[in-house]
Amino acid sequence: MTVSPPAPLTRLLSPLYIWPGGWLVLLSAMDNRPHQHVAASLLVSLDGLLRVNVDDRCLQQPLVRVPPEARQSLHSDGPVAVMHLDPDEPAWWSLREADADAQLPLPQLRQGLQVLADGQPHADLAGAFIQQLRASAPLNPPDARVVRACQQLRADNSLDLDALAAGANLSASRFRRLFSEQLGVTFKRYVLHLKCQRALSLWESGMTLTELAVAAGFYDQPHLNRTLRAMFDALPSRYARGQSVQVVDLSANTRTTSME
Repeated sequence: MTVSPPAPLTRLLSPLYIWPGGWLVLLSAMDNRPHQHVAASLLVSLDGLLRVNVDDRCLQQPLVRVPPEARQSLHSDGPVAVMHLDPDEPAWWSLREADADAQLPLPQLRQGLQVLADGQPHADLAGAFIQQLRASAPLNPPDARVVRACQQLRADNSLDLDALAAGANLSASRFRRLFSEQLGVTFKRYVLHLKCQRALSLWESGMTLTELAVAAGFYDQPHLNRTLRAMFDALPSRYARGQSVQVVDLSANTRTTSME
């Protein structure tokens, strides 16, 4: 009989840092199931290699970028940083232009992340790390009309496709195509993703999913649960095994960077 080795004990190495544009958490290990979400992923091992399945590829390397809507799973026996970047986040548009993961500055990325791995909140250091990722302006930024629409949606989640299309001086069908072409996700999926981001920003340790669903504007708890499982596999608390998860809002530490 083959005996599987015990799963590594997962501990939170950082709070859950969240800002308009993404979130970041550091964990002592990670083993998740295949899932697919609107955000791009930046996965960085702090020591050793990751094993990441992306669509039909199996990668074993210390750093992996995963584009929006790619099916993925991650296994790491050692400490790992998991960062989700919205498809309109300037940091993602800077990172995506490297021809290969190996071209990204792994030592600098690890150095910036390791200082966050003591379990204490470091909003200033986390904000500086995100700003560092944004520092390189993309050569081919997204269409300014799409960027403005995303900013408007973050400010007012009641806006619909027709209103945003009119603001961009486009028909609804043309705006929908432009949005998907530029960001790699559909407008409908992006709006759902923003609701998930809102749920994370409102989440507090001890809060039930029912309370969170109501606060974030979902129909009910099962709707929120299904969406989170499909998009994130699970909330970070699943990997923390009952530990308290501190949410740190970096909005004040990550000034808006325009790509227009």
